[in-house]
Amino acid sequence: MSEMIQFEDRVTGRQVTQLTNGEKRSVHSYYDIPPWSKADNRIAYTRLEAGAHEGEIWVMDVDGGNPRKLSDTRSVSANDGAHAQWTPDGDRICYQDRDNGTSLIAWINPDTGEAAKHEGDLRMVSPAANHNAFHSSIGRLPDHEVIEKRAECGIYAQDLDSGEFKMLASVEDCRQIHPRKDEIADWHLYIKHSKWSPDGSRMMFVFTNEIRFADKYVELPRVKDIYVVNADGTGLKRVGEFGNHPLWHPNGTEILTNSKFEDRPGNSLVLTSVETGENRLATDRIGGFGHPSFSPEGSKIVVDHVLAKEGYGSLNLVDVASGRVEHLVQIRVIDHSHVGTHLHPVWRQDGKQIMYASDATGTAQLCVIDIE
Repeated sequence: MSEMIQFEDRVTGRQVTQLTNGEKRSVHSYYDIPPWSKADNRIAYTRLEAGAHEGEIWVMDVDGGNPRKLSDTRSVSANDGAHAQWTPDGDRICYQDRDNGTSLIAWINPDTGEAAKHEGDLRMVSPAANHNAFHSSIGRLPDHEVIEKRAECGIYAQDLDSGEFKMLASVEDCRQIHPRKDEIADWHLYIKHSKWSPDGSRMMFVFTNEIRFADKYVELPRVKDIYVVNADGTGLKRVGEFGNHPLWHPNGTEILTNSKFEDRPGNSLVLTSVETGENRLATDRIGGFGHPSFSPEGSKIVVDHVLAKEGYGSLNLVDVASGRVEHLVQIRVIDHSHVGTHLHPVWRQDGKQIMYASDATGTAQLCVIDIE
């Protein structure tokens, strides 16, 4: 059984494989969380109705064959579903769940049916060990407690086998080493985007007040900084301010962002050294927008660019060494929003495919492009 459809992109001529074709939305997790198993390239994903808070965890073969439902979940979002992702050994699929108001991280072995659930939030499973990175969800707190509970809220590492977790750094720890710590003493600060380094030795995260609070409480200029901390909770460090969508370079020593760079207009694709805070251009051939990410060996960058008002988007592939930019696909876009569908292009661990989510059919479906 398969839902797979293949077609040629009408603008670029590229072959695209649409893996899913269900009535429900099908989404992968995020642009830096590969949905493929390292063991056999099977794909974990979430299916959900539009606007739903509940969904289903599914698995399929790398070519879209044998799609089957594994479990239900009561905690989904439109863009990243239930964060379905594999443990590094390829034995278990982890996903976000909820029960009676308690946030849970769940896992299931798709072959044996063995399953378990632990209290905690799922953000990113380490690529090197069965450890989960997550941060306190301030969306579950009234605004005043975001300030009052800064020492209790923070970033965590969790053992997926035992369910035990520990705080690596609190929001207050981060404020204490911020250069504007006195100015922001009474601001609504929080942590988001907790992400393991490629070797699992440390974690990157964002310390901020933007989107939720900066304009609401006139806490300006806003706070938006990248921090790192070692997996054992040592070495908390502020790397610096940035623009949007940070993720690790495969070298594990730099972080890629869409940020301002010198006198270039708009945002650029900027690499920041974790050790020195110095910036350099990842490439000068394309602007910094969308959800850019490096191929696993660091030689290419995929960049999504959406013109929502015009109703289309594109994926572009940049060869870092030569500077060559290839237009991969031109995609019809219906609802590019946080309650709709973001493309979220993500690399397979071997660099041979890029997956993205597309609502060109009217319902979010998973598509892949082969990369030479």
